[in-house]
Amino acid sequence: MKKTNFTILVFTLMNFVLAMTAFVFGGILDKVAVSLNVSVANSGLLNTMYSYGAAFGVPITLIVFRKIERTMMLKMTLLITVLTTLALVLTHNFTQLLIIRLIMGVSANSYGILAISMVIALATAENQGRSLAFLIAGNSLALVIGVPLTRALSSVFDWRSIFWMLNVIMILSLAYFAKFLPAGDHESTKLDLKNELNFFKDGKTLLVIAYSLVMFVGYGAFFTYVTPYLLLFPSLEATMSIILVLLGLASFIGNWIGGHASDRLGYAKSLLIGAVAQTITMLLIFVFHSVAWLSVLFSILWLMSAWFTGLQLNTGIAQVTQNKSSFMISINMSAIQLGGAIGSSVAAAVITLGGMQNIVFVALLAGLGIILIQWVSNKKYPSTQPVAALEPNDLAA
Repeated sequence: MKKTNFTILVFTLMNFVLAMTAFVFGGILDKVAVSLNVSVANSGLLNTMYSYGAAFGVPITLIVFRKIERTMMLKMTLLITVLTTLALVLTHNFTQLLIIRLIMGVSANSYGILAISMVIALATAENQGRSLAFLIAGNSLALVIGVPLTRALSSVFDWRSIFWMLNVIMILSLAYFAKFLPAGDHESTKLDLKNELNFFKDGKTLLVIAYSLVMFVGYGAFFTYVTPYLLLFPSLEATMSIILVLLGLASFIGNWIGGHASDRLGYAKSLLIGAVAQTITMLLIFVFHSVAWLSVLFSILWLMSAWFTGLQLNTGIAQVTQNKSSFMISINMSAIQLGGAIGSSVAAAVITLGGMQNIVFVALLAGLGIILIQWVSNKKYPSTQPVAALEPNDLAA
């Protein structure tokens, strides 16, 4: 039992590390741009390429390598992540860095899906929910503690030093998994692709995926560049680490409130509420763009509403597929990553052509888009039945 608990702790630590590999550039994007001698817009492409890798790589990896036992697959994807992180810190060519980030997005997120499945398998039936919550806590800690701390230490350590530290933890975790992680029952994890693809014929499922894609276009556009956007106010430079902590707390609180709203109102109504909240807060960011403290306040509220909504997307895709399709959960996650990649790509173009302040319009249009999508969904597919319970095994990919 102690060994199992420690193994889950290692998975949680790895979840923190992988969240850091995904988010860390966002907190120090301006400093990364200086170190690479590129524009802030171009440095944001490091996040974009990671998201493209995650968007296309996870479902393709699950399909292509579906015959490989899942524990072995987990170790292989973690090893590739270690190697790509090593390449990242040793390479100084920006084009090569973009390619490496693309590969890292595939391997790291494929590992993440497999890790969820493994934690469920390791936990006892009565502890599965708490084990998953503990695993996800690693991701939250990256936003609340890791990214702000990186910003605070950026004057002492450059971004390559941060990745060296993360890679050491990944290597130690891989060594632990290689020695102590047992092989699982591969028969129970095989993918029946024909049955899974039938869900693409369901309109309600497609609307949830469309919502995910459009919402994260706006999220990727604004959140990728939120640090340099707020640094349009030079007075905020000294307090940026504190602001990043507040943004991290906003994600945690939004997620917590979203859970309660989903239980009381259902995911469909909560999605509409979240869409309206994101649109209003982004509109307020635009209206008060010349006031520093209001820009910070509304950015925090916007991120809180985004995380409030994100929880509904994961719940919604499970419920509209009647908790029978782990593959569609991975497709929804790919839509989220693809939306983020498209959003950050569009934002990079907008910044180059019109200036940093104009990224607000991308997020604002996305907000209006998801209001329309969910209004259509609620009208065409009104909820008439109680929300189905989500079994832990339905989260496995």
